[in-house]
Amino acid sequence: MTHLKVKERRKNHRALFPQQLSPGFSLLEVLIATTVFSLGLAGFAGLLLSSMIGSAQARNEGIASMAAASLAEQIRLNTVALDRYLYPTESVSRICDGNQPCTPEQQADFDFRLWQLELADRIRNARGLVCRDGTPEDGVEGNGHCDGTGPLVIKIFWQGPSTDGNGEARQHRFTLQLA
Repeated sequence: MTHLKVKERRKNHRALFPQQLSPGFSLLEVLIATTVFSLGLAGFAGLLLSSMIGSAQARNEGIASMAAASLAEQIRLNTVALDRYLYPTESVSRICDGNQPCTPEQQADFDFRLWQLELADRIRNARGLVCRDGTPEDGVEGNGHCDGTGPLVIKIFWQGPSTDGNGEARQHRFTLQLA
């Protein structure tokens, strides 16, 4: 083959396969595309985590709302023993059933303890209390800030994940004021 024919073939080959003129260019494109794709996946993972935390918080708020409404109804049905809900005893004196009727106070003790157990079971480590409070929207777990005046209030406290991403538990509170 003559030198002229080799040059002609190379020229035709370059015209047919121009990507061979800049070797490594497609590797750079793959690297950039992989980086952009990874950043997109990281953003999506953050969004998914935020959504899951929000969903768990909404679930706990709903459970707290239903639990408070349930206890409010029990208090309305047993107003004779209101002091037992306000100042609960440390232990339940006896379990009431159809064969052994209870006094209103014993029923209140039983209802309140059962309510607390179910609440802590449904919302991890949640605590609830009943008090009279002139400023019902205050208080933290361990100190309900009940001042003894004002309307009857049910307060529920629990710890949940932080929404600002610092990893610390955040205090949550649900309050229901009884009319």
